[in-house]
Amino acid sequence: MLHHISNRVDRFVNWFTWPVAIASLVLLVPSLLGCVDLIVACARTPETILAFIGGAGLYLLVWLWTIRRWRATFLSTCEHEFTHALFAILTLHRVTDFKATWKSGGHVRIEGQGNWLITIAPYFFPTVCFVLIPVFRLLTVVPTNVADAIVGGAFVYHITSTMRETHGGQTDIQQVGYLFSVMFLPTAVLASHGVVLAFAWGGFEGIHIFGSTISLHLQRMVSFVGLSC
Repeated sequence: MLHHISNRVDRFVNWFTWPVAIASLVLLVPSLLGCVDLIVACARTPETILAFIGGAGLYLLVWLWTIRRWRATFLSTCEHEFTHALFAILTLHRVTDFKATWKSGGHVRIEGQGNWLITIAPYFFPTVCFVLIPVFRLLTVVPTNVADAIVGGAFVYHITSTMRETHGGQTDIQQVGYLFSVMFLPTAVLASHGVVLAFAWGGFEGIHIFGSTISLHLQRMVSFVGLSC
């Protein structure tokens, strides 16, 4: 039964492949401007994200000093494959096999055909951050500053690991296609990472403000294009 449902979900998601790509192109400039506005807001009230910046800066130093010289890391492979598995579960697939190794990569096997969202998810979705944020909100015994610092470190961890993984030779990117990847990923990265930064800055209200800012820039862009025409 679940197999038949997941196949229907796959058909639905795959049907929206190019509409999503086009929508991503339309939202690219508004998302970029929304991120710029968010960074400006953070700069105006730096006390709200000091712990986040501290954790991010500390991880960046460690990465520059040692991690970037490693040929491979188990943690980045594990997160990569876990993200595949997470989006497979979210699109109602059963994960049948999960493997992550230190030097030989990893894989996830699922029941059903699969869809482009499962394939490309690790390249835009900061999984560790999105897992840690609700966990720390539930575990109130963890001091807020400590939690924010850890999320900041996870934020830079995702950026550095994704930089290493994103290249033309990646089979995932080849599978979804270079054109779709170029159209979709920039906006998806800006939006997902912007959500994490917005939460560090202002919690759930910060996410709401970030989304509203993108919407406002989109409206202005549409109005400008309409007036120009």
